[in-house]
Amino acid sequence: MTYTVQSTASWSIDQLAPYMSDILGAMGKLAKRYPKDVTTGALFQEVLAGNRTLWLVLNGDAFVAIAMTTVRTIDATGTRIFTLCDLAGRDVAKFADELTTAMEDSAAQNDCSIIAVEGRTGWDKFLKPRGYKPHAVLWRKTR
Repeated sequence: MTYTVQSTASWSIDQLAPYMSDILGAMGKLAKRYPKDVTTGALFQEVLAGNRTLWLVLNGDAFVAIAMTTVRTIDATGTRIFTLCDLAGRDVAKFADELTTAMEDSAAQNDCSIIAVEGRTGWDKFLKPRGYKPHAVLWRKTR
């Protein structure tokens, strides 16, 4: 089978239904990993509200992962930034080419001149070979 990355932005609820348990499970994993940042409900609400685009990674018809993206415009310059802000699932190395291609194509369709990825340092292994470079560091201290 081949991996496909599909935006669900125009999908009906009936199209999403077969994957809903997997989608919520993946969102739950993100919420568990980042409990001070997100909840499953908040992530799902962001998709429902149209603030994030939900992408499904499938192997044939089998669920593999979700990705979520946003597009924002910098008020001061008008620069549009396409951001991969969430990714949860398995086998990322196996679908990294398909994921980055889908993101880059969508960024071009949305007139975005910058593609950003918010993620763990472990993503270096699939981003750097595809031309992505670290841009900034986020420092945190949890009390």
